Amino acid sequence: MKWEHKCSLDWLRERQQYLTASEIKALLPVTKTGRPRKVTDMDRLKILSGKMRELTEEDCMSYGAAARGHLLEPYAVKEANRAIRAAVASAGGKAEEFYWWDDILVSNPRRSIAFSPDALNVPMTANIEAPTALMEVKSYHAPDHYMATAYTDPLEREERWQIATPMALLDQIDHAYLVLFNPSMKNPKDRLYLSLYDRKDLSEEIDMILEVEEEWDEFLKRGCPLPSSTVNYPMDLTEEDIVAELEQRQRLNP
Repeated sequence: MKWEHKCSLDWLRERQQYLTASEIKALLPVTKTGRPRKVTDMDRLKILSGKMRELTEEDCMSYGAAARGHLLEPYAVKEANRAIRAAVASAGGKAEEFYWWDDILVSNPRRSIAFSPDALNVPMTANIEAPTALMEVKSYHAPDHYMATAYTDPLEREERWQIATPMALLDQIDHAYLVLFNPSMKNPKDRLYLSLYDRKDLSEEIDMILEVEEEWDEFLKRGCPLPSSTVNYPMDLTEEDIVAELEQRQRLNP
């Protein structure tokens, strides 16, 4: 099967207005191994530059592993719900239900951070103030990456930042599941792994994200000046104009 997926252009453009978890990771004052690092305005400019680009329908397409991961999300949520129900039932309790969310950005116009949930414990039609828990789904296709993630200490996984970011935005989210899903694994026991996090587990990460947000706001206020020897000039010509001309030329000269 050829894996391909098309997301919403409006969703992509809305994401440009906020810092998302993957961007926040690039602005953290620590390295992947936990060493302190200095974050500069050039680091922030690199993130901002992606938000300055005009997006088109072509940017909405993903293929291969990226598309596969998105298309498997609803199946992962369904199987994770089944596993949670079984675990809670064996303890005599009642499990909460998680609902898949697709191409929805959760944001606050007074904040600079936002997230796109894979699943929340409320339906997509619910008030966004209602969820108290979320699921982050990772359907890694490469078996080495998939299994290495499963066997890494949950508090050392990079994926924890994608859980801490929603917690930094919404105070009422007090717990979350990281769902690792790979139905291509030979042994059924290796196809689904769940890890549970609460706010206390990620309190340090949440504090760092709030610090990144504050420094980002300050950066946007003061701007990043061009070198004195460089001047930018406005130009009406766009890439879309160029592509239209090239396509017309190719039709005339096949």
